[in-house]
Amino acid sequence: MSEFSSVRKRTAAANPYSSLGSSYQRQEAKRIEKMCEALAQHEKVPPWAQNLLQQLAPLLGMLAQLLDTVGPYITQFFMMCYTVYDMLPGHIITALYGVGLCFFGGSFPSAIAALETFRISGGDRVMSCLRDLWTDFLAVREANKEDDKKDDDGDGVADVDQVSKKELLTRKIGMVLRSVNPDRIMTALGGLAQAFSGVLVILKVQFARTISLAVSISDMLHKPARLLLAKPLATLIPPDYHHWIMPVLDIACKSIAFSIAWFIQRIISACHSAALGGLLAARHLLKFANERNLIQIEEADTLIDEAAGWLLAGVGLYFQLSNFMQLPFWLSVLLFPLSALETVLQWAVTWSK
Repeated sequence: MSEFSSVRKRTAAANPYSSLGSSYQRQEAKRIEKMCEALAQHEKVPPWAQNLLQQLAPLLGMLAQLLDTVGPYITQFFMMCYTVYDMLPGHIITALYGVGLCFFGGSFPSAIAALETFRISGGDRVMSCLRDLWTDFLAVREANKEDDKKDDDGDGVADVDQVSKKELLTRKIGMVLRSVNPDRIMTALGGLAQAFSGVLVILKVQFARTISLAVSISDMLHKPARLLLAKPLATLIPPDYHHWIMPVLDIACKSIAFSIAWFIQRIISACHSAALGGLLAARHLLKFANERNLIQIEEADTLIDEAAGWLLAGVGLYFQLSNFMQLPFWLSVLLFPLSALETVLQWAVTWSK
């Protein structure tokens, strides 16, 4: 018995999941790691992908466990925000949107433009597609929990913890295929792809100058990078990997050009969004106050909204420029999905053909 206890202690000490989440979530993380390893052992997976999957398997397991732990809280927060949004008067919502533009518009130029495009040209369809995918995701999640509880042989140990890595991967793929509605998924993915393509076209026109600047800077950097860095890198990198030198230099040049061009665009967007957001917030607050009989001032007969709007715009622009269009840490964590969307859109708009 003492020997068994010592084995358990050594196993727990070596377990990277032991300090994260519940017992079920730790077991699920291990199963995800096993499935990644099973996929890496498949004969049709190329060697480089096999090594990558084996190295990333523990990380993917921990990431899945983290998402499963934090996900419900994030969902609850956004559901609470939607409930508040549904309760607030329209003018207050528009005013809050204006304040957001005023203080953070320069951080999300392409995301804000994309959301406006979605709203004008079929946002309802996009939301319907996202709801359909969410429905299937919840169905898979519930089916996975039920599958993890199965103990067909009645030995007190879940079946998923007794099968091999390959059998576990096959079992979970079958579970997913049984749980989802393929027609609904294909329709939803097609709708999202169509909407995304339409948005890219519009954003390419809207940010044409930024794209042109990024491409020009990238082209100007290629020759110096090739002449100054190619030979030193060739002496540092083994000959088997020399064919990666030029693609890596190309990506580096594009990354530098991308950062410079979009930083300039963020400054321009910060100025525009601050002015637009400040006036939007002030005017809709004035309309709200008039509707609630708090004041009796017509918008056409006063400059109060203009003065308040430009004052708010100046404060918002100063805040954005002083922070170099970067979000405060707590807000960057909260708005990480929007930041990720912004980065994806910027790369797609700049470099997609």
